[in-house]
Amino acid sequence: MTDTTTLRDISLSDGIYAELKNRLILGRYSPGDRLSMRKLAAEFGTSAMPVREALKRLSSEQVIESAAAKAFNVPSLSRKRAAGLFELRALLESAAVQAAHPFLTPALLDELEALCDRIDAHLKLRDFAAYMVDNRHFHFLLYRLADNPDLISMIEQLWMKTGPSLFHGLQEGGMAKLDWNADHKRLCRAMRAGQVEDFGAIMRADVEWGAEFYRA
Repeated sequence: MTDTTTLRDISLSDGIYAELKNRLILGRYSPGDRLSMRKLAAEFGTSAMPVREALKRLSSEQVIESAAAKAFNVPSLSRKRAAGLFELRALLESAAVQAAHPFLTPALLDELEALCDRIDAHLKLRDFAAYMVDNRHFHFLLYRLADNPDLISMIEQLWMKTGPSLFHGLQEGGMAKLDWNADHKRLCRAMRAGQVEDFGAIMRADVEWGAEFYRA
């Protein structure tokens, strides 16, 4: 294997990892889905090696589980584990939004409020795939302002772990609520008013519904 081939495989692996991460965060895979190395290699038009590296990376992060016959599974989370993951998310994401507040701008607040309007429309139409996209966009617009790559990485790992269960629950209808956007709107109002002391508590409330749902 040449150095050039090695570098190309690393680059492909990073790209495949990023795409699989995106699919997991957005719930494009369901709990229990099997991720076949052979099928993914055919889908991405690559050899097995970069796919294997991407899957092993996700497995090392405990996002997916190793299975037989060169495949991995998307975990089916127990209610206890799912609740614990949402509790961790609430802690980290409340810290991230507090760290972001010095960098807020009127233009960013305009964008966040526009996202709230779109999320309302998605929920009314029960377009949960679109909801997942814009909900992620809303949260990470804020978190990336904190300029803390390690914090972002930890939050993204938790979103990868909760994404499949969240989207599955939305589709099943047991988690469908039109007030899921209420805390986003509260946060925007607090930001407009400069109520910095409320940012973390509002974000924590927004995320902790997941823990409450799975504890019920």
